[in-house]
Amino acid sequence: MFKFIHAADIHLDSPLRGLSRHDSAPVESIRGACRRAFENLIDRAIEERVAFVLLAGDIYDGDWKDYSTGIFLSRQIGRLGQHNIKVFAVAGNHDAANRMTKALDSPANMQILSSRKVETVILDDLGAVIHGRSFGTQHVHDNLAAGFAPAAKGMFNIGLLHTSLDGREGHAPYAPCSVDDLCSKGYHYWALGHVHQQEFVSRDPWIVFPGCIQGRHSRETGAKGCVLVTVEDGAVSEVETIPLDVVRWALRRIDLSGTTDMREVLECTRKAIADELAAADGCTLALRIRLEGASNMADRLSAYPERLEQQIRALAAEMAGDEVWVERVENAVTGKLDLDTALADDNALARLLNDILAMSDHPDDVDGLQEVIVELRQKVPPEVFATESALNLADAHTIGRLVKEAKHLLVGRLLTVEDAQ
Repeated sequence: MFKFIHAADIHLDSPLRGLSRHDSAPVESIRGACRRAFENLIDRAIEERVAFVLLAGDIYDGDWKDYSTGIFLSRQIGRLGQHNIKVFAVAGNHDAANRMTKALDSPANMQILSSRKVETVILDDLGAVIHGRSFGTQHVHDNLAAGFAPAAKGMFNIGLLHTSLDGREGHAPYAPCSVDDLCSKGYHYWALGHVHQQEFVSRDPWIVFPGCIQGRHSRETGAKGCVLVTVEDGAVSEVETIPLDVVRWALRRIDLSGTTDMREVLECTRKAIADELAAADGCTLALRIRLEGASNMADRLSAYPERLEQQIRALAAEMAGDEVWVERVENAVTGKLDLDTALADDNALARLLNDILAMSDHPDDVDGLQEVIVELRQKVPPEVFATESALNLADAHTIGRLVKEAKHLLVGRLLTVEDAQ
């Protein structure tokens, strides 16, 4: 019997894309999160007395700004070496883009498999064979799996590969292959990397994406970590999910249907934050909140979105201090009783409200919008519009959402002004 850990997509010292624009973001906590998650991986490997660790690509996030990233990795891998634990790795698309790795030798107990051809490592003492191939360049569009040799007879065979498989949303189609391609090799376990969401593609044979070890933005929600594999009598007897993350990203939808005042809105929000904190396993919580449902509070909530967001952030700070950060508040509440009343009147306000609501949400239908976007791009730092940002202006759905939010904001403020008169 032996155990091994399979991890991937470490992205050591990944830059904090877009977080600099959030004054309240726990920047230092998130900056060190990938390192601390990797330390957790090393701790668990030592605790479980694994025979080896597999790293299926993207250990780095591209070129380092200095050598401290490589030195940190060497220190952690060296900890495994002190316990006679070897590490076998392949380079992924981010590693292949790293020029500085060539200037540092790998730790003595770490072997990065070849990018020129599939390399096979035989572990006679365990009766196991590891087959793997690294990326040689950042963009690999060939089916690397086709070059893997058939399974070695009488041995436990592992395939180690960085791949998009047959395609996964949000991930570039690198080293594409099919499940049948992998199954045809006769291996017992395929240790894959590249896809950041954990996925058990198959259990006969085992084909596994362990996911990234630490979420880095709001699209990488939920627990992140690695898998611990137990092998007995030449077959997988158990695959256990091991959480490693120290900052947990979450999206919480809050139903505000039937709420009639701000006290009720905040009480619903308080309960939701408490639930997410309880589910975060002690991690720092990076929380995106989406308000939904039908309520006559909708226009008031839309009128001053920044005020609403700060009220909710203050509530979160009161509840958990630095243990929770509200990354964004999205308001999608509908069913405006006050608006229905206003629209029924025959006056200038009703006509203006009707004109605003009749406006199309489609970006191409809004006169002058593209000119405004061009001007905005010239004035605002590019990272604000990154792919994972809520302001990704290259995405038509994002622009449509912003147009819709602007309409609700105008309606809410008009009704607020009307009520104050």
